[in-house]
Order: sequence, then C-alpha cells, then structure tokens
Amino acid sequence: MKTSMHLPDVNVLLALAFDAHQHHGFAARWLESVHDDEVCLCRVTQSGFLRLASNPALFGDEALSLAEAWACYDRLTEDTRFRFAQEPVGLEHYWRRLTLQDAYSPKVWTDRYLGAFAIAAGLTVVTFDGAFNSLPGVEAVIIGG
Repeated sequence: MKTSMHLPDVNVLLALAFDAHQHHGFAARWLESVHDDEVCLCRVTQSGFLRLASNPALFGDEALSLAEAWACYDRLTEDTRFRFAQEPVGLEHYWRRLTLQDAYSPKVWTDRYLGAFAIAAGLTVVTFDGAFNSLPGVEAVIIGG
C-alpha cells in the first residue's frame, strides 16, 4: 500500500538541518517532493535529532548547543510539511514483532521502533539506510547514492 505520509529517520533530519552533511542534497531534494502535513516526526526522532545535533564528536565546530539544537529543530518544524505524530495504537505489538529474535544487537532498537511506528501509523520510513528494506511489513524509501 502506497502512502503519502512519511517518517524520516534521524539521519535524514540531520541532513536537512546541516548544509555540510554529506547527504544534505539528497534530503533536500526528497523534501521538495512532499506536501504540507506529509512528514511526521515522533518523540524518538525528535530526541535523536536533538542528541546528535549537539554532539561535537559528530559535527565538530558545527555542533549545536542544547539551546541551538532546540532552535534548529523549531526552524525545521516550522515548515508546513512537518507535523508531530503521537505513538499510534498497536506500536508495541509491531515493535515486539520486529525485535523478538534470539540475537544480540543493541543497535537495532531505534530502527525497529521507527519501523514499528511506521507500520502502526501507516507511514513510509524515509532513510539512507537500506536495512529498512529487510524489515517485514515496513514500507521504506531509501534516498541517496
């Protein structure tokens, strides 16, 4: 099922906010293709954006203070294409389904949460990460080279 509602992951949000990000052009071109209220943000993408935007290990001198990170997030979300989405009903069911594996991998939790959020809310994940295509039931658009 195709949908026009999108859930960008944190890296896409960072690429939109930081001109120097290696994938800024890809993210900006993707954003040009969507309309008002078609881009959903959730608490996890909000928190991840704020955390990483203020990380000097990632952005060096371009890293933002906590207050600057909030201001950057606010500028991003003033765009009429963005809206904040509350956790949908059924999220935990899908999150568990995507993570009930006999494996050890602390790095999958956030991606699987976003995948579950997208399934439960009927959204398409927008990402640079091709691994989303392997998540059963998750519709993803992989942008970039």
